[in-house]
Amino acid sequence: MIIWLSIVSFFLDGILSRYISPNSLFLPLFTIVSLVIIYPYFNDNARYFKYIAIMGLLYDIAYMDLLFYNCFIFVILGFVNIFIQYLLSNSVYINVMISTIIIILYRISNFIYANIVGYVSCKDLFVTIYSSLLLNIIYCIILYNISDYFSKKYKILKNK
Repeated sequence: MIIWLSIVSFFLDGILSRYISPNSLFLPLFTIVSLVIIYPYFNDNARYFKYIAIMGLLYDIAYMDLLFYNCFIFVILGFVNIFIQYLLSNSVYINVMISTIIIILYRISNFIYANIVGYVSCKDLFVTIYSSLLLNIIYCIILYNISDYFSKKYKILKNK
């Protein structure tokens, strides 16, 4: 189920990014949202970090044309995800909160990188953050409910 959720999210990122304007209010970050949803299905944090590093590398190759940038960023976001999920229980509300935090951190890290390479205004940062939130929160709720349904149906255990 972990691989299925990640593959669907990965390809939906590419498909929707192709058809949605970069100036739209709906900028997909489905792969990042899937990293929040799949964490409870890992029994070992080391396996989770390896998995998200590979997802980050594939994301770099397919969508960003930067080698190891998202690999590094995904691992940092994985630490944030593990820390928050360690403190709080696993529910749809907590996953929406974590997804929101991780999307904001991802956009801030991209903003910092863009300012190192060139100049990007703070307005662009806020536009990308609020443009990313609505669609990804809806996707988080849908993906959580789908994963919860299948985990109950096929008796797939979660950590918490």
